[in-house]
Amino acid sequence: MPRGTGPGGPLRRVRTVLLDPVTGNVAVDEHVRARLTAGEEDRALLGDVLVEYGTGAPRAAEVAVAHPGALVVAVHQGARCWIRLSPDGTVLELEAGGGPAPHEELWEGVASLAHSWLAAGRSGAALRHVCLFLVHVPHPPPSSRVSRCRAASASSDRDLPTEE
Repeated sequence: MPRGTGPGGPLRRVRTVLLDPVTGNVAVDEHVRARLTAGEEDRALLGDVLVEYGTGAPRAAEVAVAHPGALVVAVHQGARCWIRLSPDGTVLELEAGGGPAPHEELWEGVASLAHSWLAAGRSGAALRHVCLFLVHVPHPPPSSRVSRCRAASASSDRDLPTEE
């Protein structure tokens, strides 16, 4: 995995799964999400989804025009987020309700879901009427052959020693 693409890095490879509750159809999307910070605009060239701290629909439009390769641009501050969807230029203004202001990871996740929605062939305008349920499925730690061998030889009885 390239430097900076891991969890919490400025570049992240994202895989999302959308389930249509009516038809049962599943759509899987993989894309690159880039967090933009001052002075590091070059990573915007790599992102399908761009996320930046800032305010307003005009700023989201500026970033989108400057980086036409991104399908989704999200600009957020605190509990508010403006998401611009290309190619039609639809802007969604979102506000998280209740509790403390959401962490930036919430807006990153919503922006990725918007990308997946568009990649599945849905219209940006229709996204205004969608209720999103965010589910985070952590990746299990990578297993190794050694740990699988040990598990296979371990005793299921807690009072008996493990075979060596």
